[in-house]
Amino acid sequence: MFIPLRKADAAQRLVYGYATAEAPDRAGEICDYASTKPHYQAWSKSFAKATAGKSLGNIRAMHGAVAAGKIASIRFNDDEKRIEIAAKIIDDDEWRKVEEGVYTGFSQGGAYLKRWPDPENPDLIRYTAKPSEISLVDLPCLPEASFELVKADGARETRAFAQKNSTALRDWLQGNIESGAPAGELIGDFFDAIEHDLNADPLHDESLATLLSRLKSECVEALQPRAAKFVAADPRVEKLSIEADSLRKLTAELRPRLTELTARVEALERTPVPPPMAPGAAAVSKSAETGLDSLAAELARLSPERASLVLIKAAQSQPKRFG
Repeated sequence: MFIPLRKADAAQRLVYGYATAEAPDRAGEICDYASTKPHYQAWSKSFAKATAGKSLGNIRAMHGAVAAGKIASIRFNDDEKRIEIAAKIIDDDEWRKVEEGVYTGFSQGGAYLKRWPDPENPDLIRYTAKPSEISLVDLPCLPEASFELVKADGARETRAFAQKNSTALRDWLQGNIESGAPAGELIGDFFDAIEHDLNADPLHDESLATLLSRLKSECVEALQPRAAKFVAADPRVEKLSIEADSLRKLTAELRPRLTELTARVEALERTPVPPPMAPGAAAVSKSAETGLDSLAAELARLSPERASLVLIKAAQSQPKRFG
């Protein structure tokens, strides 16, 4: 929702206006005051708590990444069904745009929590808003629209808003792309701006088409999976990385040895197991039995005393064979 500025105080850099009001906007929507009010209260209280009361909400420029200032005061006007704010503009460039009449109003940014047809006018859609920021915007006003500027010396004068040219949306888009605004937020804000500017100045020109092409390319690139880049921000992480490399090398060295050991074990498993033997029995190979004839022939060449000594020793060492 766009609502024109009402007054600017140069001495304190305060800009007065409405954050939202229960009135139809150019998109044919109405912000439902009763259901939206609690969400604005919660949003403002969260900022007050986070800043120890220094800010009651964030003020941005053109729904972009520029933090223009803060909400200095907020009032919930139940009778008029509107939320009145005073925004303190900190950024020098943004304040200069207020003084020059470039910024013409406030616009609430956030999300729809609920939408439904207006019971009194089915052509209008009511909605419950969940705010995330309030922005200074340069959406065009009627030619006779103006705001009151209170100068630093206290003098008051009526200032006309600067005429908005057809490059304003293009310049906003280019500024956000070059500032590195998140692609997801940027494309959402961009289409919101188009929706609100449908009845304003012509949007389509060659320069805008080029920027749209850039925006599309950057959004597509942002959605593509990228290889993770390792950055050792902690010495412990770097140490773990070195140890992981050492483990990988050790594993590579052990792998062939484990393969060889596995083959040997499998070979042993394939070797037949000797049959079980009764207690006191001894295995005698056939080759040993067939060698007795040659042993007898050898003993025959010895003297009787020498042969007897050999047989006695053999019987003592192998009693089952020679006993």
